[in-house]
Amino acid sequence: MRNHAARFRVLVLVCACGSLGIACGSGEPEYGDAPLASGAQIRWSLQVGLPAPETVLVLVDDTTAGAELRAALAGAFDDWDAELARHHAGCNGPNDPAAWHPIDRSVVFVHPSTPGVLGYTSPAQDPALRFRANQTFGVERSRWMDAVRAGINARPAAPGAEFQALAALGNAEALLAGARPPQSVAEREVLDALPTPLTFAEVLALATEDGSPGEASQYARNSRYDLLGAVLPAEQPRELSDCSTPGVPTTPRYQAFSADSQAWPCLDPVFFGGLWSDCSPRCLARPIAVDAGVAQCRAMANYPGREPCPAELGWLDPLDESGQRAPRVDGSGADATRVCEIRQLDGPALAACVSRLDCADCEPGWCATEVPELLPQSVCTTGKFYPPFRFVLGAAQARSAQVTIVCNEAGQ
Repeated sequence: MRNHAARFRVLVLVCACGSLGIACGSGEPEYGDAPLASGAQIRWSLQVGLPAPETVLVLVDDTTAGAELRAALAGAFDDWDAELARHHAGCNGPNDPAAWHPIDRSVVFVHPSTPGVLGYTSPAQDPALRFRANQTFGVERSRWMDAVRAGINARPAAPGAEFQALAALGNAEALLAGARPPQSVAEREVLDALPTPLTFAEVLALATEDGSPGEASQYARNSRYDLLGAVLPAEQPRELSDCSTPGVPTTPRYQAFSADSQAWPCLDPVFFGGLWSDCSPRCLARPIAVDAGVAQCRAMANYPGREPCPAELGWLDPLDESGQRAPRVDGSGADATRVCEIRQLDGPALAACVSRLDCADCEPGWCATEVPELLPQSVCTTGKFYPPFRFVLGAAQARSAQVTIVCNEAGQ
């Protein structure tokens, strides 16, 4: 999760040539000319495929003093995907109800007052804590949020229990990272319920001073794991202020984690700030040519290996020199690359993709859409054009691949 933003679809304009009759393309036969090519072309490249699984290790205060902090943490989980969408609206575009937004997200809660594996609440204890779906909204997400709220409060601290936050965190890190083997069947079940290969980031939500044995220095911060957010108890009582107020020291036991932490109690804590990097839109220098809804474009995908083009998701064998579709693999051995064409929709599916937000008659594939809600022209500077490429019903997740779309410019 170190480069979390990389899991989002990113569109990059590779080149846009002028209107002087100069073709902009590779000249390679897998692209060919767009229909009726007679002038400049635009090539647009993007990476498609399923995002990497996400796992978050959350150290959550399980004491009575942490009740308000736990409520704020639940609210942050509830807002997670909406915040991601807001920060990435520029480069990802508006949410398309006909497109897939696949997700594989797991949460492991560690409750510091309960020692050992009994202090974990993970997908092993509640499978709903692993959120796997083709959309980041709907029934599956509601079920996941119910599990998250239950998991946050699953292990209230027993009276007189020692609050060993740093020790519990180090023990969980070692297990998930493979630095120590599982010490019981229950710990093995925790690992088995998580995605593999397993990488994870961390969130700390603590209102209580650490009571782990020994000096705090033995619980050093491990920089291998991204710290998405840390809310830690303030060293001294203070006037309640915004959690983003800089320079408020946390208790000495947590100093190794305090460089970017927020001192509790405070207002509006941020638990997933490591994910909120904004991105800018990529806009076309000129509009593409479209004839009766059909874009004068061809979308080609290349991915490692020889696995067939997944036709059920709109990926087809490319056209050969005779105009027939035939399997194509470039290179050989470990360097073999499969070449596919992603189907531009036609008939009722094309009409729906072009004109309807719900894409009611759509099939897997793509179109140059005219749906206003999907074309936020206001994000592009004057003279630029928002890219109209719309991939629906899994066409952008069929394979992890580099896709290049070559289009004629309008008016050529």
